[in-house]
Amino acid sequence: MKASKLVLFALTLPWLVYLLGWGTDAGITLPVLLVSVWGGLALLVLWLLRLVLYRRGTRQNRAERHMRRVLLEPVVLLACVGMVWSGLGFRVRFLASRPALDRFVRDARPSMSRGEVAAGTRVGLFTVQEAELLPGGSVRLITTECMVVDDCGVAFSPDDTPPPVVGEDMYERLGGGWWHWWRSW
Repeated sequence: MKASKLVLFALTLPWLVYLLGWGTDAGITLPVLLVSVWGGLALLVLWLLRLVLYRRGTRQNRAERHMRRVLLEPVVLLACVGMVWSGLGFRVRFLASRPALDRFVRDARPSMSRGEVAAGTRVGLFTVQEAELLPGGSVRLITTECMVVDDCGVAFSPDDTPPPVVGEDMYERLGGGWWHWWRSW
């Protein structure tokens, strides 16, 4: 029984790291979506198989005592998926990165106006692909693509009003002049 637990753990840990690492960015790419959905379903099927084997291979009184541990695994999986899909993971990542984002917006304006911010620049827990200085002092940072053709990131507006809307831009207030931003084509 310990071997099945180890196998499940060895498959679950990389999935969780991938999901929490890439799934908590400003948007979800197609590979992250596929890995999160299909990987999560595969892990839940493996867990169900393990549960059936566990219930068959243990005595009733011993099984009841240890059932809580076995049931904890899908709860952790579902909680991580819930963090990603609800946007809570992004908000936690944003809050952890907020001091670095504030410094970047304050200090990198000259570089942004000259187009000198290199793709792949790390700012807190985000990787900035593109930085745009907009009229009125607003700043947009593209941190990832959303699905296939859209861009996602964060935007800062010094007067706490929504940054300019270009095309089908959408903003969601994060507080303190910061906005979660999606650009659709």
